[in-house]
Amino acid sequence: MTQKLAIYGASHFMFLKLLDAINHQAPTWELMGFVDDDPQLRGQRRQGFPVLGGREALGALAQEDVWVFNNVVSSPRACRAVAEIIQASGCRVPNLIHPNIDMAHVEIGQGCLLTEACVVGAFARLGSFISVRLHSVISHEVLVGDYVVIGPGVTVAGKARLEDGCFIGAGATILPEVTVGAGAVVGAGAVVTRDVAPDTTVAGVPARPLQPRELP
Repeated sequence: MTQKLAIYGASHFMFLKLLDAINHQAPTWELMGFVDDDPQLRGQRRQGFPVLGGREALGALAQEDVWVFNNVVSSPRACRAVAEIIQASGCRVPNLIHPNIDMAHVEIGQGCLLTEACVVGAFARLGSFISVRLHSVISHEVLVGDYVVIGPGVTVAGKARLEDGCFIGAGATILPEVTVGAGAVVGAGAVVTRDVAPDTTVAGVPARPLQPRELP
């Protein structure tokens, strides 16, 4: 039996292929449409599906037992804000995980997106509302906090730790047992060989903190 699903955030449509893959294995989700707070989108259709309204629509969706997935991943802060809105509405929140990903011996929260060709190692612990993009590898015993965004082609080696709200750019590598602090940003292609302090941006090979530009 399929469940009704709405997507909060009418952009970044890569999840549509993921839903197709999930439903191809076993009919699971019936996509009802989008929730979006942009008033210009009201009454429109996105990728063939209607925009059902803004956050004010969540109460009715909860009463109809429609699950709501948080598709707002432009930044960890935005993701957290929308997650809190969805949770306050009483709507249930699913995980969307590609069926080819082996999740045995993995702990995971809610509201997570794991796309095609990702690998998750044994005894990894994944928080809630994380986004893991194409061809990323999360190795054994890695800890990923809440509201973490992991770009495509990232490798997180064994026993590394990604704390809440950090952002890992495409193609970056996090070496074993390294901690990326809360709110930190790792630039695309960086190789992180040592711990990254919270709210710090690093880039390069090996990764180094970026210094703010001096004002003239």
